Amino acid sequence: MEPSVLVKLFKIEEGSSKIIDIINAIDTKKDWAGVTSVWSLLEVARALRKDGKPRDLIVLDLKEMRKHRMTFAEIVDEILQEAEQLVASREIYASDALHAATYRHLRKDCDLDGFLCDDKHFERLRDLVEAVTIEQVRTA
Repeated sequence: MEPSVLVKLFKIEEGSSKIIDIINAIDTKKDWAGVTSVWSLLEVARALRKDGKPRDLIVLDLKEMRKHRMTFAEIVDEILQEAEQLVASREIYASDALHAATYRHLRKDCDLDGFLCDDKHFERLRDLVEAVTIEQVRTA
């Protein structure tokens, strides 16, 4: 899961109700799992701050995000090395490269079905990640 999807938990925008359903499925269904980079916490915090939320509310929102049955993957050297290669070889933001590399690093070990994203930047990475949009996910 990349941060533009997760921020919808705390901002009312298109897809907000659907991501709540998805997180509920992750929390309650044994065969569902949510994985994101620990870096997502910073990106969500920045998006909420940019939206004008006060510090105390952002801290509460991040605490709430950590309560869900999601794995916040550490950034290990292999992920950084792949992200560096992506930045060097493609027209891509460093944070997008980090999230794509995290997905690629964890997809087999975590048995990930796809990379849940809502960010148009990942259109450039369709050859590297199995991008899935919120609308494509069926929770029922």
